Amino acid sequence: MIDGREPAIAAHFYRIPRISGQIVGIWPQHPRPCHAQILFMFALAVVLLGAVGECLYGFVHLDNLVTALEAFCPGTTKAVCVLKLCVFFGSHRRWHAWVQRLRGMLWAHHRPEGQQMLEELSTIANRLSLLLLSSGTMTNTAFNVQPLIMGLYRWMSQLPGQIELPFNIILPAFAVEQPLFSLSYVLLTASGACTVFAFSFVDGFFLCSCMYICGGFRLVQQDIRRVFADLHGDTVEVFTESMNVDIRRRLGVIVERHNAIIDLCTDLTRQFTVIVLMHFLSAAFVLCSTILDIMLNTSSLSGLTYICYTVAALTQLFLYCYGGNHVSESSAAVADVLYDIEWYKCDARTRKMILMILRRSQRAKTIAVPFFTPSLMAFGSILSTAGSYITLLKTFL
Repeated sequence: MIDGREPAIAAHFYRIPRISGQIVGIWPQHPRPCHAQILFMFALAVVLLGAVGECLYGFVHLDNLVTALEAFCPGTTKAVCVLKLCVFFGSHRRWHAWVQRLRGMLWAHHRPEGQQMLEELSTIANRLSLLLLSSGTMTNTAFNVQPLIMGLYRWMSQLPGQIELPFNIILPAFAVEQPLFSLSYVLLTASGACTVFAFSFVDGFFLCSCMYICGGFRLVQQDIRRVFADLHGDTVEVFTESMNVDIRRRLGVIVERHNAIIDLCTDLTRQFTVIVLMHFLSAAFVLCSTILDIMLNTSSLSGLTYICYTVAALTQLFLYCYGGNHVSESSAAVADVLYDIEWYKCDARTRKMILMILRRSQRAKTIAVPFFTPSLMAFGSILSTAGSYITLLKTFL
């Protein structure tokens, strides 16, 4: 609180991910209300139904590549979303405690320039999260509207056939016949919507968390510069003993904050390890499948659907890489700031303290998982891998 008022960052704190998380009942809160548990159970059930049914449909129709890919694309995304839902719901207390620690750190900084910087980072994160939510919603809408448009066209042209389900999926025979067909259609629509809200929350939460951690490292950089700027060191050749004592005292506070940010980053990495690993393992396959669907599909409506799907898949992957890149760059920048200050005017004891902070800062903090480290370089590498897969598969078509 600043003079009894919430800081500027308060209005932007996880704004978009919070809405998506509350819709599917996995926004970290304690105690968890009853309605959140009901929403989670419904979301998990319909997403799991879609993941199992669509992947089974793909395996059954492997003889037709286009049909199989049309099932595997959304099926794989829903399978990963089931994992994301379970990880967040099962660890909601840890996530709630982590968010409160992050909130306390950001709220404790009162300087206007620091709050403005945090607000800008939060705005970027929320806008990218909104882009993901929008592209995912457009994709789900395209999947659900396409059968209705095709059915209307057949009816107006007096052609045989009936409305199909929005996704290629294996369901019991009674579920695809009247009177339960309409209910099945609605449940699959809800499955797509819950999938969109689930990944827009989890992926948006990751991005916002990375941007806030980046903001924490930048606050440390501002505070280090301010320690030496307040001394007006340009007026002296060597800092006096009282100046050195003041520097060590203020650096001690900064070290504690720096350690707290590193601990937050470590805990975020630990909790997201499985999610990031599975997402990166599936990313190249999903991108490859969606692009092949666009290339092989003769229907303009299906092509438009998978263009939306490709935009959503690319946005998902970019969010992880963009957030991870910001964390590593901002953590390494602390060392650059320490090198640029007037450390040479300090006494030996203060220099040793600065050197200890410098050595720790030189080891850039990353959101590293087995085989992958989210970064813009990794983003380019996955796109290159997806392109190689497409080139290879085209030789068999």
